[in-house]
Amino acid sequence: MFEHISETFSTTDIRSVYNFIKMIGGGHFGTVRTATLKSDPTHTYAIKSILRETISKDIKLLEEELAILRTVDHPNIVKFDQCYIDHRYVHIVMEHCPGGELFDRIVEAQRFSEHHAADVMSQMLSAIKHLHSHGIVHRDLKPENYLMNDTSENSEIKMIDFGLSKRFSQ
Repeated sequence: MFEHISETFSTTDIRSVYNFIKMIGGGHFGTVRTATLKSDPTHTYAIKSILRETISKDIKLLEEELAILRTVDHPNIVKFDQCYIDHRYVHIVMEHCPGGELFDRIVEAQRFSEHHAADVMSQMLSAIKHLHSHGIVHRDLKPENYLMNDTSENSEIKMIDFGLSKRFSQ
């Protein structure tokens, strides 16, 4: 298990490295919480904790997600930092985007100006183009899988959730 990503994860107890702050999301596979490094509490991360027993049959999907996250580097794609594995969970440490989901921003605003919508679409398409140029398809594009980098009205967006992503040959 995890043979393809062994260079990416640590078996160090994640609680010895991070202070968990609060839960910001949850679902069938696990939770997402904010955390800070114990050595640098000024920088906040998002940590996705996935219960190992719920992914035991889909371990290849998680391995692929982590391999893809490791290889992509784009301003509109969430940054992967590290992965920790313990006896119960796989913890994926990523960039924290405190602005919330694009979906919630759309619902709250009810409408975007044409200029703002064009800017958001440009960022989305730039991230997609970057993935495709590296032989990767996301396969789950929707407003819920884009986070706002901050709380400002014109925040940069970040693509997240590569759980269904696949590589293709060009």
